[in-house]
Amino acid sequence: MIVNEQEALPRHSTARVIATIGRIEIPTNSWPELLNFLFQCCSSATAGHREVGVYVIYAIFEVTDAFADNLRQLLELFSTTIQDSESQVVRTTTVQALGKMADFIEDDQKDEIVIFADLVPHMVQVLQQCLDSNDEESAAKCFDVFDSLLLLEIPVLSKHVEALIGFFLRVGANKSYEPIVRVQSLSFLMWAIVYKKTKIQRLKLVGPMIQALMPIATEEEPEDTDEDSPARLAFKVINTLGTNLPPQQVFPVASEGIVAYMANADPHYRKAAMVTMAVLIEGSVDFIRPQFATLLNIVCTGLQDPDPIVRRAACMALSSLAEEFDQEIAENHAMLLPLVFQLMNEPTPEITKQACNALDAILEGLGDNIIQYMPELMQKLILMLDSAQGETRAIVVAAIGSAAHASGEAFKPYFSEVIKRLHFLMTLRSNEDELMLRAVATDALGAVAEAVGKDTFR
Repeated sequence: MIVNEQEALPRHSTARVIATIGRIEIPTNSWPELLNFLFQCCSSATAGHREVGVYVIYAIFEVTDAFADNLRQLLELFSTTIQDSESQVVRTTTVQALGKMADFIEDDQKDEIVIFADLVPHMVQVLQQCLDSNDEESAAKCFDVFDSLLLLEIPVLSKHVEALIGFFLRVGANKSYEPIVRVQSLSFLMWAIVYKKTKIQRLKLVGPMIQALMPIATEEEPEDTDEDSPARLAFKVINTLGTNLPPQQVFPVASEGIVAYMANADPHYRKAAMVTMAVLIEGSVDFIRPQFATLLNIVCTGLQDPDPIVRRAACMALSSLAEEFDQEIAENHAMLLPLVFQLMNEPTPEITKQACNALDAILEGLGDNIIQYMPELMQKLILMLDSAQGETRAIVVAAIGSAAHASGEAFKPYFSEVIKRLHFLMTLRSNEDELMLRAVATDALGAVAEAVGKDTFR
């Protein structure tokens, strides 16, 4: 019945029924004809039969290890079906079947590991064929398989790491592909860094990766902050490099790019430089400490950039610096706070939000130095608290809490204006955003109470 079915959906449903029966019958050797039938299908001159055979094998591997004793035979079969000259379905399903089969290969099955590893270039070729034919659905299936292979303890990818990194970088950088395809490719790189970092270090791939990723990071990003894009994934990959590999391998290459991009006339390059710095600071603190003054000067240049996308990105970089270098940032308050205050007046909501983020991070370590700024600071924060919306409002509340913590009793003149606003925010509960704002307001109220003392707080 299944070999005569022409439609994919009922054919797949029937294959899954066969797989479910096989999970019970194969281990007891009660269905010896099944494997021979599948080999015959996979060797048929009719493409539809080959598609059925490979899909049933794939479906069986999805639900059972019943074919665990036949891995060698099946690998030899797949070495043929993965190069099927007629059917992309056969080739793609073979890649999927290999992905499932890999879960059942044991460490001591050396021959099977070698055969599987030899098929990896063919798997890459199948993915390339899917991309060339704009078959995004099949390409996504192949991407999923490569992601799963990274998790395996058996070394099926080891000798191909350099080639795979190069391939996925090229796909990620290729603007002719749909963004979702490029995002999937860059996502593989992110996980490759996590699971194959020793190999990546040994092959000296960090520099070439950063040099390939930074141009991708210059691309425009979608307005929806929750939507992935090639540029956003490029920053995530750079961040993954910075947090998983030694900073001396990552930051020197990145810093060369940062300096060069800051000198570029295109604001998207300058923005990429600032965000690259922002995402690398966390993993490079001790290494970059001697360069702090140079990096701070670069950030200050970004804060005064004529283009708003660069100023916004520079606020992100300043926030990252302030979180890791609170003492050094506090020592430079006279240079930084006027710049941040100026950015808080910007008409662009995204800039004011990031400026408040940076301010909050700076205030954390400012101590008594905050007192000279309190009149202007609190005037701005109260004004913004009354007009800001969404996430920005929560950031402003957090900054007020930080200001109270840093200023102590000097916060008393602002207590009455702040407390009535915090009380109102603590009554909100209509949706998740309001509940989050309520929680931030409660936290800020604690900082205010500690600052002004119990007598004023009453």
